[in-house]
Amino acid sequence: MANDYDKILRENIASLLLPLTEKYLDIKIISSRELKDKLQTTIEKEPDFIRVVKTDTGEEFILHIEFQTKDEEGMIYRMQEYFSLLRRKHGLFVKQFVVYLGVKASEMQTRLAPGEVFTGFTLKSLRDYSCESLLDSQVPEEIILAILSNFNKQNPSEVIRKILGRLKEIGTDEITLRKYIRQLSVLARLRNLTKETHKQIQSMGLTYNITEDYLYQEGLAEGEQKGLEKGLEKGLEKGREEEKRLLIMEMIKDGTLTVEKIAALAKVSAEQVRQIKKELKK
Repeated sequence: MANDYDKILRENIASLLLPLTEKYLDIKIISSRELKDKLQTTIEKEPDFIRVVKTDTGEEFILHIEFQTKDEEGMIYRMQEYFSLLRRKHGLFVKQFVVYLGVKASEMQTRLAPGEVFTGFTLKSLRDYSCESLLDSQVPEEIILAILSNFNKQNPSEVIRKILGRLKEIGTDEITLRKYIRQLSVLARLRNLTKETHKQIQSMGLTYNITEDYLYQEGLAEGEQKGLEKGLEKGLEKGREEEKRLLIMEMIKDGTLTVEKIAALAKVSAEQVRQIKKELKK
């Protein structure tokens, strides 16, 4: 499910970059360029010598030694990479040494400049920001993030209604509006607000195409190979109960499946499906 959230943020980052960095990260960007490189986490060359050692003073740490016959440009960054991987994997302090075997005096850099030293990162939480600051935006990608912000004791349903209202106000076309509604529905899962979100979508007369739901899509993708019904069953099994209920509602509205078939796919009783059907009629 985390992939669904990542996908939304990757889709929206181009529009979010400027308002996000300037308003919340205190960085004013004049220009930027994308780095498409994937970061590799595997180092093919093994360290020359690594041992967990314990000294006579009771100190325990990883001793890492590299042997060099000549100067290597960027050796400092290779050692830094080894340090990070060893520290992360074993959770112990690491002491590193390079033993130089060359004839000429070594000129290798042995210390990082202050700006190159990793000392930590800045943590920003959307829960610390008022939903009003996001709702005031003219950027729809920013507006939908209000579902993850601080509601300031407002009723969640009211905040969701405001989000949907703002999406309509900024004048996006119907297809684009549906995209943002779909994204909002996915993000709502992070705050366990899926049910409230769908209620507000329906009460405001907005269109949410169930075929764009990630569970439904998984079912269809699986269905291409193993049959639609089996694919839908797989998608439903991955859903939480509230999402399962919403999908049952959509299958009822579709009208192509019997109550018994819906019950079998959703792994619920036929009586439960009939009850949901009654609620829809009301």
